[in-house]
Amino acid sequence: MGAASEDGVVVEFLAIGTVGLLPAFLILLQALRTRNLARYGYFHCYVASAVFGSVILILIRIADPLLFQKCYWPIQFITLILGYGIILEILRHVFSPYPGVERFARLLGLATLAATCCFALVYPLIVPPPSHVGPYGEIERGVRAAQTILLICVLGVISHYEIPLGRNMRGMILGYGLYVATSLVGLALAAHAGTWLITVWRYAQPISFDISLLIWLVALWSYAPNPVPNADTHLEQDYDALVVRTKVVIGVLRSHLFKAVRS
Repeated sequence: MGAASEDGVVVEFLAIGTVGLLPAFLILLQALRTRNLARYGYFHCYVASAVFGSVILILIRIADPLLFQKCYWPIQFITLILGYGIILEILRHVFSPYPGVERFARLLGLATLAATCCFALVYPLIVPPPSHVGPYGEIERGVRAAQTILLICVLGVISHYEIPLGRNMRGMILGYGLYVATSLVGLALAAHAGTWLITVWRYAQPISFDISLLIWLVALWSYAPNPVPNADTHLEQDYDALVVRTKVVIGVLRSHLFKAVRS
């Protein structure tokens, strides 16, 4: 779920907290029945955070609307960061036949998460964000941009090497890609657009999340592992060759650096 500001937070919250709760609960219940909860732990941790976060916010909203405004972003921030778990889940399953690639992609994803969080927290202190977006909107935009780039890179590798995907992975990628792309476009427009576009975004983002939940519900209703990749796929060999070339380049640069220091 995404961030929202003062007057738009209730609109977004109600759309996700009521409409989205049912398919989210069904996803978790079906995961228990099919044992997908263990197979896709990162993914279901994200869905569970959305469900329990919404329930907690509903209770807070009923008890104290002012406290709701204060608690909204901290709870949503946890869910925002846990969204990286879906990307790690995708990397783990798509690249599982290629251990070297999977390990590198996982480390890259974690490094991107750490760098994005640091940048998103520091950037608003250096460059004041637009008043109608606020620092939280800037943080979310940075995180969404990094997630979008990672997803595009994964899709590029999948397409180039023709890696087959099962129904579970296709649905996971489609659903999260839709939500992240909608959030990123909406946040970019909200930072530089007029009031009416900000209002449109506040509706579009939660609606896209509800659609993503429906996609996940259908795609993960039963376990559908990825097909065995074609033996002609040279992804692991290309990765090993890239590692060797990188080591050679680093060795050459290091020798030049030592020579420069000695001279």
